[in-house]
Amino acid sequence: MKPAVYQICAGFSRGDAISSEALFIEKRLRKLDFKTAIFAEQFPESAAGMVNFFRHMPDRRDQILIYHHSFHSSALQFVLKARARRKVLIFHNVTPPEYVEPYSRSLADRLALARSELHGNAQAFEKVMADSYFNAADLTGLGFRNVEVMPVIMDFPALDSTQKRRPRYFLEDGLNILFVGRIFPNKRHQDIIKTFYYLKKIHRKSRLILVGPFHPGVRNYAGELFNLAAELGLKEDVIFTGMIDQADLNLCYDSADLFFSMSEHEGFFVPLIECMYKQVPVLAFGSTVIPETLGRSGIIFYEKDYARLAEMILMLAKTPELKAGVLASQAKRLKDFAPERALPVLEGVFSPDYS
Repeated sequence: MKPAVYQICAGFSRGDAISSEALFIEKRLRKLDFKTAIFAEQFPESAAGMVNFFRHMPDRRDQILIYHHSFHSSALQFVLKARARRKVLIFHNVTPPEYVEPYSRSLADRLALARSELHGNAQAFEKVMADSYFNAADLTGLGFRNVEVMPVIMDFPALDSTQKRRPRYFLEDGLNILFVGRIFPNKRHQDIIKTFYYLKKIHRKSRLILVGPFHPGVRNYAGELFNLAAELGLKEDVIFTGMIDQADLNLCYDSADLFFSMSEHEGFFVPLIECMYKQVPVLAFGSTVIPETLGRSGIIFYEKDYARLAEMILMLAKTPELKAGVLASQAKRLKDFAPERALPVLEGVFSPDYS
């Protein structure tokens, strides 16, 4: 008889990359006839039908636990104490606390704890996985060995648009620049806005669309961004959408001319893969995992010269041959993230066969 397989996350929210992966894994487990469920410490009421509070998880010897680590949570200690015969860690990295400390000391302390609490617990997990080689190196530094790399498993059909329309905040006949990611200091939205200021100087009919939820722990950071846009005279053309559903996100990708990232810390960065699938050219600062994720696709830069980057944005968006070449490189790279390539690593969790 096959064991139950339960996934545990610190938090769960629709649209979040880790939550989306957990849902994909759950779907795969059900196809393999495993009993399965997702548990989390924090989740909105709207997700109650998809996830359960972690303390309600059964605690039996004959089950497998998959723990997704990205933030400090009581769920880790719960997993460590659980009786499950097989425990699996999937490490998604943790935002360095120094990015958050100017805005919230308490949140920065929790991020620091999220890193340190893994130290000394390597033996608790029978199998350890990271979703990039960058993350695997971090885990190795925390004392983990034999870390396997399993890229985030993407549910590509979920990115297909069911309707064809332009979101109201996109320009009809102008240049629409897109960034997708929560409003959090490591994403460096302020650098995107400063670059956009120079873009408006050379292409007046431009708009910047910043898609992503606001984090309650860094409200001062969001206020700083609003004030910056206003001070630069960009209040009407820098759009913060907040959290949007999958259908609207798909339409944003459909309507964007270019994806522009200034992020300084990522563990995998799912939006880059979404851009490959949705055929949106990428221009990104080459920090942390970005070069690994993009490979030889997109355009990567390593200096934040706002004026020059504005020129690069315009050149990429308005030069058909250049844009076509970038999209071709991204289409080739996309093949490396086919779910079929990651599934054997995931399914290794369940060997030997429990039939």
